[in-house]
Amino acid sequence: MTTTPDPLSWPASNERTLGAMLRNAAQVHAGKTFAVFPDSQLTYTAFDALVDRVAAGLRAQGLRKGSKLAIMLPNCVEFLALWFACARIGAVEVPINVSFRGPLLKHVIHHSDAEMVVVAGSLATHLELVAAELPTLRTVVLLGDPEQPVRLPFRQLAYGQLPAEAAEPVTETVLADDPVAIIFTSGTTGPSKGALLSHNYFWWFAERSWALRGEQGDERLYTCLPLFHANAQVLTALAALVRGHVAVIDTHFTASGFWERLRGFGATQFNYIGGMIPILMKQPPGGRDREHAVRLALGAAAPREQWRSFEERFGLRILECYGQTEDCAVTANTLDTARIGSIGKEGWGYEMQVVDDHDRPVPTGTVGEFVVRPRAPGLLMLGYYKMPEETLQVLRNLWFHTGDYGSQDADGFFWFKDRKKDAIRRRGENISAFEVEMVVNQHPAVLESAVYAVPSEVGEDDVMVALVLQPGQQLAPADLLRHCERRLAYFAMPRYVDIRPELPKTPTHRIEKYRLRQQGITPGTWDRERAGYQLQRR
Repeated sequence: MTTTPDPLSWPASNERTLGAMLRNAAQVHAGKTFAVFPDSQLTYTAFDALVDRVAAGLRAQGLRKGSKLAIMLPNCVEFLALWFACARIGAVEVPINVSFRGPLLKHVIHHSDAEMVVVAGSLATHLELVAAELPTLRTVVLLGDPEQPVRLPFRQLAYGQLPAEAAEPVTETVLADDPVAIIFTSGTTGPSKGALLSHNYFWWFAERSWALRGEQGDERLYTCLPLFHANAQVLTALAALVRGHVAVIDTHFTASGFWERLRGFGATQFNYIGGMIPILMKQPPGGRDREHAVRLALGAAAPREQWRSFEERFGLRILECYGQTEDCAVTANTLDTARIGSIGKEGWGYEMQVVDDHDRPVPTGTVGEFVVRPRAPGLLMLGYYKMPEETLQVLRNLWFHTGDYGSQDADGFFWFKDRKKDAIRRRGENISAFEVEMVVNQHPAVLESAVYAVPSEVGEDDVMVALVLQPGQQLAPADLLRHCERRLAYFAMPRYVDIRPELPKTPTHRIEKYRLRQQGITPGTWDRERAGYQLQRR
């Protein structure tokens, strides 16, 4: 895997755009299948033509180069078409997690300056609740009928009215350095930040992933991860496109049916997040565990203690990588040099160091913060959208500060230790403690709260909240959760609630979360799962 990219060997700037890559693939691979969904599939030629029609429809609705289009859809053909249509006209996609509610949903749409949002009809009521606080939004496009009537103070279209009946190829001048996406990352001490990403960012990582994963004939890349995250977009959809392979985009993860679905789709590779591996290992062993065509799984946060047993049980290889939305993938193991439990070596066009709190490199084997910088232009986010101070802070001293702790060994392998950030990761989703606290504190009985991570029995984290009530108030944990459910994504909902007389604080009255994390689950902690409280995944 080449560690130093050579920009002089790159294709021309106008060829490293998503629209141009699709046009080229449609010419080279013509009638070959590109995208497979559970209920449909499209050839490269058909998808290219569909994208032209959707792009023409977006332009007819007033979107131009630089316009922001929010997409709040589950995995579907329409999501894929809207993403590439934005890219073709130079507009910017703003993918929205379909579980977002209330203040966070409002923040993403408002902060991104989205002019149009395409939303699943079943989610329209959540948009209705924040509509009055969205001054830049002009048009709402509904895919499917709402479950109940909604009143939205915007121009409203059905998705079927959007694509043009026929369209000439779009000729907008779009270059590799132009922005193509704003993908929101979890906030830590403030609101979620929108990482502004270029066409070149997507092109580089989709193309370079093949140096890691290798090609063996016709590949069928499977993902059940959501298209509103960079993982599925870059490492499945776009990676398939740049080499003329098939992208299999499933709607959801199912532990009991996972391997049956991969068999049915003929998948040769799939993307994972760490929580998937222990869940799959908990399934009863069966005679068909190796009866599939999958040869490798590419992802992050594979549990070290289950790495080898997972490979042996299911007859495949794990390729562990490391990165964030801001930089996609910085280090990786390879098929030849993998070291179980590590996040690999530099190799995706980045330099990475381990530093102390003053940005000074630490000795080999010493834990510090991972900081990275690109070896060529266009491999890092363009910045946090409309957040210059936060951008400068995270890029201080000319290094991107990941907020993650780890070390590097004498052989050059990096080892992840812990998160420095006040963020929580559950089932592959980053959760902002700040945003959960904001919702918890809105309850009239709550005086103050602290939200933090505790270890989950299936890997990654569970969400715990410790809180103090207003004087004279009482609050049942289940009532707090009912309050939160209307305002939080289901994956951000606290599992544990600990009502206390006070929270540990510093002399300057800052809550000492490290002490709460050390205490973990106490005898007085209420557990949502043990109590039988069922979340509503609306």
